[in-house]
Amino acid sequence: MKTLILGMGNPILSDDGVGLHVARALDGRFAGTDVRTSALIGLGLLDIVADYDQVFVIDAIQDGSRLPGTVVKLAAGEGALHLFSSHGMHFFEILQLGKDAGIMVPEVAGIYGVVIGPECPFGEGLSPLLARLQAGIVRQIGEELGRGLKSMTG
Repeated sequence: MKTLILGMGNPILSDDGVGLHVARALDGRFAGTDVRTSALIGLGLLDIVADYDQVFVIDAIQDGSRLPGTVVKLAAGEGALHLFSSHGMHFFEILQLGKDAGIMVPEVAGIYGVVIGPECPFGEGLSPLLARLQAGIVRQIGEELGRGLKSMTG
């Protein structure tokens, strides 16, 4: 089974890019699993996800009821910041379009949202708070991914 871990986010909006940072930190941890990152929203995502059997997505979410750094496992169709766009098609529509066009698109096996604060100032690095929490976020998502990958293969 061909598996992709996809980190999404904006690399120049500080904590909005947490999915990119977490995915990069997970690269190489799971044999036979590819890790990619993307700031794309739209049809360009088809080039990234095509020909995978399953995809696990890591993205930022804004949720005022939870503390920044909290990891939330979302159901397919629930929104993280880059899965839905007010400017065009959302992630799940893009997958459906690919499917309708006969492109092999993956099953969304998991979506992990990392709670960020309400503001995302310009900057390529994480905020001091998320930078301090990053190792724990990576560990938690890595454990979740490990369980998810194991249950799908064994």
